[in-house]
Amino acid sequence: MKGMGKYFIGLLPPPALETSLHQVKADIKAHFQVKYALHSPAHLTLKMPFRYKEAKEQELVIRFTSLLEEQQSFTLQLKGIGQFGRRNIHHQLVHSSPLLELQTKLRGFCKRYLHLVEELSDRNFQPHITLAYKDLKECHFEEVLEFSKKNAVQAEFLVDKAYLLKNVEGRWKVVAPLIFGKTVKNPISNPKDGI
Repeated sequence: MKGMGKYFIGLLPPPALETSLHQVKADIKAHFQVKYALHSPAHLTLKMPFRYKEAKEQELVIRFTSLLEEQQSFTLQLKGIGQFGRRNIHHQLVHSSPLLELQTKLRGFCKRYLHLVEELSDRNFQPHITLAYKDLKECHFEEVLEFSKKNAVQAEFLVDKAYLLKNVEGRWKVVAPLIFGKTVKNPISNPKDGI
């Protein structure tokens, strides 16, 4: 019998943009030995990591896909580099009503139907795509921040799906796309779709 898995729900940029963002993280690793952000694809977290029964993973995908049947696609725009204290450097995103409404909808659903605890960061949603954190040393913070600002990616992209990701051997992997709008019969026909 399968145990508990660790999951989160996020938005992933399209492949070309993901490659550009990954390159910035790889360059930060090469110059400053800050590598923890490379354990996941470039993403915007909509629902913080949570534990759920692996045996019910398919049911989880179906429930989220059903929730997003009425969701309309929208665009997001990167707006430069930001930070959370001296522990996180990230690409900021322009706040948009559709993004905030989507996050609120997912947050409420997870609390009500999956009985998940609402994290402080769920309630205080700050859309961003992390470049460096966790292993970012205080002595390198200013250098990494300046490097990130010089290498910031400018982009706007269409969001037409969210993703369920799972921690597998210390790395975050896509379980399934959660496509907006009415979907085909099998919502997990191609887990790598759109990456």
